[in-house]
Amino acid sequence: MERVDSPLCGNADLGEIVNKFIINYPEAIWLKDSNLKIVRANNLYYEYFKNDKVQENSEIDNRILQSGCSKTFSLCTQNKNRVLSVTATPVKNKDRVEYIVYTSKDITGQEELKERFFVNKYQLSALLENVPELIYMKAPDGKYITGTKYSKEFFEKGFDYFHKTYLDFSALKGGNMCEDNFVIENNRPISYEKEINDSNGVPHWYKIYKAPINTYNNGVIGIIVMVNNIDDEKLLQAQRETFVASLGHDLKNPTLAQIRAVELLLKGNFGNIPKEQKDILEMVLDSCKYMKAMLSSLLATYRNERGAVTLNYEEVQLPELTSECVGEMIYLAKDKGVNIEIKDSCTNPVVFGDKVQIKRVIMNLMSNGIKYAFKDSLIKIKLYNESDYTCFQFENSSPYIPPDKREAIFAQYVSFAEAHKELGIGLGLYTSKKIVDAHGGTIFVNSFEDERNIFGFKIPNIRDNICAAKTVVF
Repeated sequence: MERVDSPLCGNADLGEIVNKFIINYPEAIWLKDSNLKIVRANNLYYEYFKNDKVQENSEIDNRILQSGCSKTFSLCTQNKNRVLSVTATPVKNKDRVEYIVYTSKDITGQEELKERFFVNKYQLSALLENVPELIYMKAPDGKYITGTKYSKEFFEKGFDYFHKTYLDFSALKGGNMCEDNFVIENNRPISYEKEINDSNGVPHWYKIYKAPINTYNNGVIGIIVMVNNIDDEKLLQAQRETFVASLGHDLKNPTLAQIRAVELLLKGNFGNIPKEQKDILEMVLDSCKYMKAMLSSLLATYRNERGAVTLNYEEVQLPELTSECVGEMIYLAKDKGVNIEIKDSCTNPVVFGDKVQIKRVIMNLMSNGIKYAFKDSLIKIKLYNESDYTCFQFENSSPYIPPDKREAIFAQYVSFAEAHKELGIGLGLYTSKKIVDAHGGTIFVNSFEDERNIFGFKIPNIRDNICAAKTVVF
């Protein structure tokens, strides 16, 4: 585009001022006279419109000449691919428009951001429209924002479209604000299972996940909720439980018979027994007693209806309970030549929890620790305090556990027993984690390449533990 340098007016001083203003203007600026010809423009204008014929686009110019009013419009440059917001302002002399001043602002970034926003919006809309799940977002005050196709009807009426079921709306709403407040106040997600009756009184199981929606500065502006029916999972779990419970019960009777028979033999009821045979029978008796203890533990896992256990909180002396568990596990340890050493450094030995369930945790951890420990090795049990927690941990010598296996070790039905030629169904550590979590505690595992493994847990020793649950669902 050819540069122009026409005089603006007869006043030389005024013309010089205008020239300096145009030259130093930070964005593209240009002037047209009443004949719509360019009379002044800065360098940025020529960079943007080097090959364009802007002066020939006179539709807006003619409107300004006729109306004498300013106009703002968007203009795309072919050179450098920029988007400008242009304001055209008439300069009048005795009600006659002599010039039009065009000032611009580069809004390319804003337009690209706006375009990305709409693309993301359409992508999100397509995703929400087609995902076959109940997922929705709520404002902090509990109001529905948006969600997948059938989530609003679920939110407002309790209708599960995917299972064609109307749920008890009052039960569905119950506890929602408490859960929402927990997510907002703690700025972290929660996940839980809940049994809800439908309109006919038939119970259904749902897994509910709630997570905060954060701003760039980590503030919470809403909650995302995901609801999934797990009736099929619960049915399969119940079938597994029934099978294992039946198997355990059927194995318990012959085990008791074996124990009684060996005890009678050792008492000499059937005649004197040589010392060598007596030693072997004592080992057989120890193994049978351990089998009985394991079967009792297995049956305890399944005897609770639908896996829900009410927790009975009391003051529990963790060192005493640990010693009791070691006494019951001594048969298994002796069979592998494993020695157990207890070190108690607790200043506060108490935990507040369900004694039976905490014992299950210790027995499960010790059972695994002995099962995988190398023969003729040492298990070190350590009891100590950490802030408001009383802690239990054991260290054994056993195969190294890689990080990816450590992440999955507490999952349901995950077992590495087969890899070590052991028998296991992957419930002991899963059950233990559920129990510790319900007490507001933490369960942990560390593994070292020198084949040392540490398992343990910590449970609050404060009486009024707000994180503790009333029940634990397995």
